[in-house]
This record gives sequence, structure tokens and C-alpha cells, in this order.
Amino acid sequence: MPVGLGSTAYRLDRSFRDVDGDGVPDSLESDAEFEAWLTSVFGADQFSGFDPTRRDLLVDARYIGRTRIRERTKARLVELFGANGIHFQWLDYPDRYDRSTFERRYGYDASEILWSPLSFYHREIERRLKNVALQLIVVPGFGKGPHREYLYSPWTKFDSGDGYVSGFNTGNRAVVAGRHSHEAEAKLVLHEIAHYALCHSTDPANTGVMGTGDELDLQADEWAALRDGLGAVRDTTGFDIAFQRCLWAEQWSTLPGPDRIAAAVGCAGCRVG
Repeated sequence: MPVGLGSTAYRLDRSFRDVDGDGVPDSLESDAEFEAWLTSVFGADQFSGFDPTRRDLLVDARYIGRTRIRERTKARLVELFGANGIHFQWLDYPDRYDRSTFERRYGYDASEILWSPLSFYHREIERRLKNVALQLIVVPGFGKGPHREYLYSPWTKFDSGDGYVSGFNTGNRAVVAGRHSHEAEAKLVLHEIAHYALCHSTDPANTGVMGTGDELDLQADEWAALRDGLGAVRDTTGFDIAFQRCLWAEQWSTLPGPDRIAAAVGCAGCRVG
């Protein structure tokens, strides 16, 4: 039943004209009132408007506590995406979220941040932004212990053992944790944004962030797939946690049994305070 409802919602959601294929309806990209609202939220120094003939990717960055993404990192990503045919707009949300409140309410469990019914994403992100921008939540990560500056992903635990990661993506939303060098930060952010439409690569010749991670880049075919996959910004794409094709494709042959699922769902200590 969820699959049927989801596919119906997908078809209804996609009943609009989108010449540039970026997932944002042409009618919305030409809506002066909507552009004015986005400008009022993010400021004219960040939001440069829409162009119905241009492929846009908006990243709505939300910061918890004193976290930040370097200006240098943002500039490199804007340049990199632009060189590959995507008009990339980094939009820092004007309000920061109190760290102690966030830790108490959601903790560092990716499910409580990104996809559970009472997650940060569902409670805090404005409905008007969910279908036009990728939400990137920047968190400090655990403050002490063996997993300091990491967060916990129940899904990752199915495959990798302990489930502690620096970032996680469920299509039109992602979370990154911890403090990193500029190069590591840029690679992590690009990796999680690219998961918007790309899976991991096991090709040793892939030196980009979806492969070996040696270079701050994607392969030519990956850039093409990302340009063609910008419609994943929609909240009804099926890229949410239950149906994200990358997660299932990478896990299908070793899908965990009920015992492993039960063991992975809980996260003792994810909530702080």
C-alpha cells in the first residue's frame, strides 16, 4: 500500500511543466511573490533568483549551535557545479538552532534528524522549501567518547557494523557532522549532496568523492546523472529512506533479518541531556 500511495503521489506531484528539468515547476520559477519570499528569507546576497531555462540546485543549510561551513568551501562548490552545468546557490538559513535543545529533542540519530515522523526535517523545514531546495543540516556530532564528532545512522549499521558516520543523505535532505579540514569538509559536503541522485562507485578508477575520494570532483558520467537527476528535490520522488534506490541497491543482496534490524533501530545515548 505505501508503494501504491507513493507512486500515485509521485505522478500527481509531477503533473507540472519543468522545461529545465531541475524539479522546480516553471510556474514557481516565474512567480514573483515566491521569489520575493525566498529573498526575504535568505537575502538578495545569497538568493539570485530563478531562471526557467537554467538548471538550479538550491542548498538550504541549517546550522546547529556554533557549526559552520567555510566560505571557501561554499565558493569551491559553486564554481565546481557551475563548471558542470548546474547553477548552484548556497543559502545559509538566517537562524541558528540551539545545540542543547537540538540534542535533547533529536540527538545525533540520522533517523530523528532526517526521516522519522517527528524528525527535525519534518518539524522545522518550511513546506515551501521542501520541494525547491536540498536541506543540509550541519551538526556538531557527539561531544565525547569514541564516536566524537560523528552521528549515528541505523541504516548504515545494517552494513558497516557500528553505524557511526560523518554524514548521511536521504535524497532531498542530508546531514553532516564534525569539524574537518577544508579539503575534507568540501569532499564530505559534495559527497552528501551528490547522493541526491548518485550511488557509491566501486570502480577503483573513480577518484572522485563517490569513489576513492582522492579528488574533489565527480566523474563526467556522474555529473551528467546529477544534472538529469535534479528532480530529486521533490519530496515525493521516492528517494526518502524507505525507497532510496542507492540504499537498496547496495544492500539488497545482504538485506538484514529482523534481529539485525531490531538491533540497529535503537541508539543508546544519541539524545543528549
